[in-house]
Amino acid sequence: MIDRALHMVQEGQRFLVACHRRPDADSLGSALGLIAMLRAMGKEATLFMAESIPESLQFLVENEEGVGSFDAGVRFDATWIMDIAAEKLLPPGLPGPEVTGPIIVVDHHYAHDDVGDVVVRDTNAAATGEVVVHLMEAVGMSELPLGAATPLYAAIVADTGGFRYASTRPETLRLGAKLIEAGADPWRVAYQLFERWKPARLKLLAAIVSTLQMAFDGRVAIMRVTRKMLADCGANDEMVEGMVNYARSVEGAEIGVLLWEWQVIKDGNNHIETKISLRSSGKADVSLIAQVLNGGGHRAAAATQLDITIDEADERLRAVIAEYFG
Repeated sequence: MIDRALHMVQEGQRFLVACHRRPDADSLGSALGLIAMLRAMGKEATLFMAESIPESLQFLVENEEGVGSFDAGVRFDATWIMDIAAEKLLPPGLPGPEVTGPIIVVDHHYAHDDVGDVVVRDTNAAATGEVVVHLMEAVGMSELPLGAATPLYAAIVADTGGFRYASTRPETLRLGAKLIEAGADPWRVAYQLFERWKPARLKLLAAIVSTLQMAFDGRVAIMRVTRKMLADCGANDEMVEGMVNYARSVEGAEIGVLLWEWQVIKDGNNHIETKISLRSSGKADVSLIAQVLNGGGHRAAAATQLDITIDEADERLRAVIAEYFG
């Protein structure tokens, strides 16, 4: 559907660009890269951001102000939503079609549903940021537009784990070099994404690692984080991001799991659900496990969220993994 998307770019003038719910580096970085592309083409582009941007990503939006609401009568020619694979991940507060116009999804997830009126998806891409670069090439840009290099580099670095994951291809490394040549600072991006830890986050890591359980003859490493653990460590949910990778790093583990008590508001009251983050060390396809649990993602990284307790989620997950292993 890239031709339809390109036609809408050429014909339209005012565009809204949004991230998925709880934006990460790929979603936000690709959004900012697309905004730079649209503006370089003489279009109007507005970042929709009704949620707070994680502290680790705020360096990407130094000169960009997102909006979370609109005056009456505002309408866009189309709205781009970046790095989204499921309707339940639409950003909170996204207005209706009378404001957004048609929805264009730009994505790279293998497991996905049919969200979006027009979909530009490349499941071979290491990150949605890589798909944005392909869009730039498709509209005839021979050079990266001003302000695009750093957010797109951050998008790709984050989703490849610093060019370590199996999704890293020769083309990915060449693109990384191109973005550095265009002005991206590798150390600044790496420090902000991977190494800028507060003491509370280190305490939280110690608490999470202490919950480690091995299952299925050592093939699965399971950890958990509760609301009490967060409070005891003086930590917040943002600090949990990436912790699941420590479960994957256990020797012999094919699958790493993090069960995460997640607080939501329902009927005006606090309510606890359970997020499940899944990572594969290579052989296992965790997207298949997530799909059974109404989630999605990639072969190597997937997730879901269930409206049950953390103990119930643990039991249900183990049953699905047992069936997966046969």
